[in-house]
Amino acid sequence: MTDLDFGVFAPGIASCRKLVATPGLSEEARWKIFGDICVEVARYVAKGLDRATGADVLHEIAQARGWSDEGEVQTVIADAFAKIPEFERVPDGIGDEPKINGREQPSERPKASFAFLSKTDFLAGFVPPDYLVDGVLQRRFIYSLTAVTGHGKTAVALQLARVVGSADPDACFGPHTVEKGKVVYFVGENPDDVRCRIIGDDSTRSDDPNCDRIYFIPGVFDIAGLRAEIVSIVDRIGGVDLVIVDTSAAYFLQQDENSNPQIGAHARMLRSLTTLPGGPCVVTLCHPIKHVTDPSQLLPRGGGAFMAEIDGNLTAWKHDDNLVTFHHSADKFRGPGFEPITFKLEKIATEKLVDSKSRMIPTVHAVAISEREEAEQEATAEREEDQLLAELNSNPDRSVADLARACKWMLTTGEPHKSKVERVLTRLRIAKLIKKVRGRRWRLTDEGRKLLNEHDDETVEDRSGAIGSKKAFHALRGMKQRPTVPCTYCGQTGDVYKFADGRLPKGQRHHADLHEGCAEPFFTGQPKPADEGSGPPESLLH
Repeated sequence: MTDLDFGVFAPGIASCRKLVATPGLSEEARWKIFGDICVEVARYVAKGLDRATGADVLHEIAQARGWSDEGEVQTVIADAFAKIPEFERVPDGIGDEPKINGREQPSERPKASFAFLSKTDFLAGFVPPDYLVDGVLQRRFIYSLTAVTGHGKTAVALQLARVVGSADPDACFGPHTVEKGKVVYFVGENPDDVRCRIIGDDSTRSDDPNCDRIYFIPGVFDIAGLRAEIVSIVDRIGGVDLVIVDTSAAYFLQQDENSNPQIGAHARMLRSLTTLPGGPCVVTLCHPIKHVTDPSQLLPRGGGAFMAEIDGNLTAWKHDDNLVTFHHSADKFRGPGFEPITFKLEKIATEKLVDSKSRMIPTVHAVAISEREEAEQEATAEREEDQLLAELNSNPDRSVADLARACKWMLTTGEPHKSKVERVLTRLRIAKLIKKVRGRRWRLTDEGRKLLNEHDDETVEDRSGAIGSKKAFHALRGMKQRPTVPCTYCGQTGDVYKFADGRLPKGQRHHADLHEGCAEPFFTGQPKPADEGSGPPESLLH
């Protein structure tokens, strides 16, 4: 067996061992799964894998399960390998059309037919949208949820599963109401991580998590090959309302994600889950097609062949350290669309989730936050960026640890919070306010210096107030600032917060350090006090 053969084949061996040993399966089901695995190995043998090596791997999987009946194991393997000549006649790329002289040829198909309808008959077939998540997700639709690794797609998916499958009648997905129902979650990537997240999330709940109607299918297997078993199980629980596949890549069992026939067949297999008993909404988690620097680039792997089979591409984009914006691609969403939903990735530590030495294991869950909470979080992130920018300007030749100490960002152990500095540096770099020189040292860009040196002689527009707005003024208050931070409007310290003009939409707000009584005169363009430093006007203190 060549290195190339092994590189393609080996990653699935451990998954096969786990699949055969999946808890809760009957012995009959285990033998069925083992038989399917044998057939897949036979396909590899037909493509050039050494026959003896394939047989050895299958015997190893059987022995790991503890099957001692060598005769029965050998019979199952022999039955699968008997199909090798048939597989050898199939062209490269399972599911590809036959090729003659390099050109694709149509397969033999039944004679096509079509319907010829009047306008009245055609319109009679209209089916009104049936929303599972009101205004967001429809039943019998399939959606991709695309995000970069670490940007919260599993956390958001688990939150979605919880609000649909829990007994809490008031549970919502952000501001959107949901229809309660049953959830089936295919856990194809890192089941232990998913277990940790669920244990952590359950520890924060006021309702009873044991009442959840959520079912999990751990491990990777051939969904199409075991469809009859899946239908039987789903039918037994009375149908399903939501199916989550985590992830599309985990259940792609072909060889080439760039092959249109293969990825198209995979997408159609995922779409077929919408026809399970209950007519569920299907959400499949996806990795993006390339290195992504902007949410608009969040498209699922598989290109047009995959996108053509889905009804909408949902996106999750992490920003401001721990906020995740949940939205959809503008040009791929069947339906009216919805406004972005912001979730916060909250860290959880609970005594119900510990390691073998009884130490708590930190995990995260996604929590939808209000507009006010989002403004506070954005203000905190902006304050941290300003603080680090100032420290870099005063002395850039410092290590990450020294920068953490200068900003007073320390862990509970007393050690400098270096990872926080790295995260803020990344945000400043993406905003093009700093650049790296000579290894790990950072310098302010011209734009960074300009931002740092902005003076206070601003117009209403400069202050990011709502010019000509007829709305009643209301301020959005963020995090409280350090006691030494002065108010931008009056120059006094004490009880200074980050404020934004609430009349502006989210993407246009700018936060300023202000007393509560100074927010309105600042954002409405009133002149600063003649004696700056005397505090906010007495008439505004209430």
